[in-house]
Amino acid sequence: MFLRKHTSAVMFFLGISLAPLLVPGHADAIPAFSRQHKTECSTCHTIYPELNEFGDAFLKNGYVWPHKKGEASKGTEQAGNEWAVISGLPQQIPISLTASADLAYDEDAADGNKLDLSARSITLQAGGSFRDLVGFFATYNLYSQGMQRGSSLSTPAENTNVPPGNTPDLDELFLVWRQAVGTPVNVKVGRFEPKLSLWKKSNRILPVPSYASTTYRVGFSPFSSDATEDGVELNALLGNRLFVAAGVVDRNGQDREDGYGHISYKIGGTDLKGQEPEVDLEHDSIWDFLSVTLGGFGYWGQNGELDGDGISRNRNNFRRIGAEADILYKRLHLKGSGSFGRDSNPDLSLFATSVDSRAYTLEGEYYLGAPVNLVPLFRYEYLNAGYGAIKRFTPALAYAPLQNLRLSLEYTHSIAPEGTGNIAFASIAFSL
Repeated sequence: MFLRKHTSAVMFFLGISLAPLLVPGHADAIPAFSRQHKTECSTCHTIYPELNEFGDAFLKNGYVWPHKKGEASKGTEQAGNEWAVISGLPQQIPISLTASADLAYDEDAADGNKLDLSARSITLQAGGSFRDLVGFFATYNLYSQGMQRGSSLSTPAENTNVPPGNTPDLDELFLVWRQAVGTPVNVKVGRFEPKLSLWKKSNRILPVPSYASTTYRVGFSPFSSDATEDGVELNALLGNRLFVAAGVVDRNGQDREDGYGHISYKIGGTDLKGQEPEVDLEHDSIWDFLSVTLGGFGYWGQNGELDGDGISRNRNNFRRIGAEADILYKRLHLKGSGSFGRDSNPDLSLFATSVDSRAYTLEGEYYLGAPVNLVPLFRYEYLNAGYGAIKRFTPALAYAPLQNLRLSLEYTHSIAPEGTGNIAFASIAFSL
């Protein structure tokens, strides 16, 4: 819940001033990629883990360096490494490690632990490609305390020290067959986050990926559009700036598959193949510095309660549609996301009652650049999942002293029908 009781200013500053902690989220651009391609983390990131334009192109290109044609580049072969090119094996084991802990102050914490400091997770990540023909990515939570996924979190402090520890969990594991059978279509198979939003939940500066427009759930239905599930997806770059995706998802707790679709188009800036625009040095244009990406998505599915015979009862048919915009002008970055939904029986009850939902997220950030490497940020969220409107205002500040290290401070003020709440949160994020 977004709701938290009002805390005093003294306790707010106390929560902020205590030692920052470790809270890296899952990130598709992992240090293993930097080692593989012998490049800096800043090639794909503004401030870790948020992707820049080139990083987004790398992601859409199936974890293959943009501009490659789908075959191993013979010009980059090193003497004695022909075996790696022929076999298709990566020359290095492409594994990265992240660890996390967090600190939050919440006067209304459910377990009575108002000042919550705890080790949160240890996660292994792997990614790369086989001869540039098949990309792969995996995230495995070796240890997590409480609920770890963004779709299960509404505030940092809600993720308290109960339960004391979860069993290991495979969050993502998928392959991408690039340009299948000579077509522009990529085939993605495995466990992954369906391509709906312009941004994955890992592609955000703040440590808690809480975009209301993609993480919200309705009633007792477990569905959120950013949850990872098993599925098959077809996606493609049409031209250099149009990206389309469609997929089928097999979620647990239902007896049929879900379906979804995504379309987005980018105007200006680096295109989706990583090629920078040509600049006329004699005649300035706003498009020399401005890029706009517009996207839309739709999702339809069904869930319910399973009885002892494995039959789904009290079914809930749900759908989501959304529209988003990403605007980048020099160092100013603006994001807007809206989602609208309808659930026929979100409480999974014998007496079905439909619920309409809507959620919006607006976020603005400004990158101050080297040597300061600070990003002031402000986020506004609105959610009405059928039980009254909730609003949340989050100012924050992120700092990157190193390319794989990020410190952040954030403060959230929430307004709900039951009242108002305030939470202070501090973190450090790193990846190796």
